[in-house]
Amino acid sequence: MNYPADIRFFQTLKEVCSRTEGFDNTCLAAIERALETGDPLDLHAALRALDELNDPQKEEIMRQAHLRMAMDISAIWDELRGPRAQQRPN
Repeated sequence: MNYPADIRFFQTLKEVCSRTEGFDNTCLAAIERALETGDPLDLHAALRALDELNDPQKEEIMRQAHLRMAMDISAIWDELRGPRAQQRPN
């Protein structure tokens, strides 16, 4: 998991899940392991653990994670194509 968007996504998931009341600790542990190791197998295990959550909880977590990522201007700036500037304007 070397792609910055993957790392940001899992960091955001970890943050959202950590703040979600009654969240499955097994799933959170899988997300933390994926971030820690960067191993593709751990990444897939975390996604499977997330997929096994009940639908309303999973949908709310994904909604919050995607909203946070969409509002992260620095992440959006980093994903723009073209030559990278020495300094971002934000």
